[in-house]
Amino acid sequence: MISAIYLILWAVYTILMSLFVLSGYWIILWFFTGAVVSFFGTLLIILAHFPFLKYSKVTNPYKYYVTRSTAHWLTIFFMRLKVVVEGRENIPKDGPLCIYANHKSYADPFVIFEFMKRPTTFTPKMSVYKAIFIGKWLKYLGAFPIDRSSDRNTARAMIDAIKVIKEGMAMTIFPEGGIKDRNDEKMVAMRAGAYRVAMKAGANLLPVSIQGTTAIKHRAPWRISTIQVVIHPVVLYETIKEKTTLEVADMMFHIINNKLTTDKAL
Repeated sequence: MISAIYLILWAVYTILMSLFVLSGYWIILWFFTGAVVSFFGTLLIILAHFPFLKYSKVTNPYKYYVTRSTAHWLTIFFMRLKVVVEGRENIPKDGPLCIYANHKSYADPFVIFEFMKRPTTFTPKMSVYKAIFIGKWLKYLGAFPIDRSSDRNTARAMIDAIKVIKEGMAMTIFPEGGIKDRNDEKMVAMRAGAYRVAMKAGANLLPVSIQGTTAIKHRAPWRISTIQVVIHPVVLYETIKEKTTLEVADMMFHIINNKLTTDKAL
């Protein structure tokens, strides 16, 4: 939807300026300035959705549709990502679910949106909430903020996160605890605590391997980056409920890394 709005605004601007201002070779100017004008016009339309995003339920289908559509628009037109996905059939359609993936780029959440059609949220660190619009949007999605300066705040947020997961929202967690090594596709660290929310919510775990995001910083926005995603078979809560979070972390670490290489495609 958002991509279509962007393209329509771009085309309308270019045509109108050519018809009513200057035509001929000037259409080249209108075409390029139209990209900028339509970008801001699209942003205004997105911002107009904020009251709805704020007051609707976190699992509202249209709220997630707008979010996913916006992410797709940014992925295609600005980050220039081509996402190839293997294993879509492994995504549970309902039930408590936590997604775990390696994390090498700020584009990773956008990659998740490319294949997750059910309502999905994230566990960002508190600094992300300082970005006005992104912070508000994450809050409206029922995100679980990680406050490393306050265990009390994190524990309080975890209670809300467990509730959101049980309501049907899939929670995406990057268990490395941040971007540890941008030049290595594989997970190089793991935080056992990242699995606590899934265990307490009684959620199934969906391991995801993301290959190719380390190259984005060298290619975007001028060159397309191909991102390969492998969605592994879901790990049922019933099979891990007796394990410690450290055991679960070790298991997921090996599942995710097994499909990753250390190649650096530039």
